[in-house]
Amino acid sequence: MKRESLCMLILLAVVVLTWATPPSNPDEAARYAKIQEGMKKLLPMVGKWDVAATFHEPDGGTRQEVGTWTVTSILDDTYLEFQTERHLPSDLKRHRLVLFFVTFNPKSSKYDITFFYNWSPLRVTLTGNFDDATQQFRTRGYIPEEDGVNDETVAETFDLKDHKRIIYKHYSMRSPRENAQRLDLEMIVSPAK
Repeated sequence: MKRESLCMLILLAVVVLTWATPPSNPDEAARYAKIQEGMKKLLPMVGKWDVAATFHEPDGGTRQEVGTWTVTSILDDTYLEFQTERHLPSDLKRHRLVLFFVTFNPKSSKYDITFFYNWSPLRVTLTGNFDDATQQFRTRGYIPEEDGVNDETVAETFDLKDHKRIIYKHYSMRSPRENAQRLDLEMIVSPAK
């Protein structure tokens, strides 16, 4: 029995080491290196963050929410996983949860971002670039019939100049109802207290 247990343990160790080792195929290793190079630019976002959100309503009014971001590097630093939560300061029960993943696509040399939302089967995919000069991560995407009727074009910026204060802005345009993008959400993201 002990010999069988030892063999199983060795087999398990070999499997784990095989999964945990970097790619050995030269093409796969080159792709992984390119992914790593792209993802390094976004590493300042890793950590636990407090969020102060301001929604800009079409009528000119604003609404405040607070929340958190927890950002981790996963799958051998191939993706960043964002677990986000927002709620009204006076109502913790009515919260919005968003889970999204970011990776660098070596084939397109762009970032791919996929969002998932609580209370919704909607899955949104955007593409983005990192501007080294401005230290901004910018994304864009198109969501057909986002609200069941209107198509939506969205754009985001993550300003990463200050690693202690990320400024996130979300712009959208619903067509045919709107004909220009407008700022509809701004978040100030700072290290969790």
